[in-house]
Amino acid sequence: MVSIATAITQALYVVMELLFYPTIVLLLLFLAYSLMELAIFLREVAYRPRFTRKDLEQIADKFPDVKRLPPHFSEFLRRVEKIVEKSDSADEASLKVEKELENLENFLASKVSRTRIVVRLGPMLGLMGTLIPLGPGLEQLAKGNIAGLATSLITAFATTVVGLASAGACYVITLFRSRWYRKDVSDLEFLAETILQREFGG
Repeated sequence: MVSIATAITQALYVVMELLFYPTIVLLLLFLAYSLMELAIFLREVAYRPRFTRKDLEQIADKFPDVKRLPPHFSEFLRRVEKIVEKSDSADEASLKVEKELENLENFLASKVSRTRIVVRLGPMLGLMGTLIPLGPGLEQLAKGNIAGLATSLITAFATTVVGLASAGACYVITLFRSRWYRKDVSDLEFLAETILQREFGG
């Protein structure tokens, strides 16, 4: 009975050691990704336009000759322009525009979901990176090797910080982008309806 328990303990220890380096690699990748997304986010904060209803009406008046818009705005309006050219009625155009809006929502949701993954997995990997080195650290303590214990603790605390920092940065990004993109979809829906009314006289 003791041998079985020992074998199980040793197997778990081996699994724990095998998980350590993949955990560290993933944490470093998360940190690099969160820093990259943070740089993009700060650029978005600096250059993101804030449209009022009057601004949207002016964009609709200038359609299709509209410049200096966010990329997803420009791409969507190009698609609306093609829909207007190829549609014979307002109802037909409205259905196609609605489909384009759904596609845009899915695209923006997938963009937000990438940072949301880091928000959820960052702390989990940080905790794994904290707990895994504690086993060898306690083993070193039992042998009287204080230096080995200190190394394990430093690694443990560092992984916690990296996991939480990555998750925290991505949480802020996800929060703001979710709000922004909801407003963008609402603005584009208003733009599309205004353009269709003017083009088809609805």
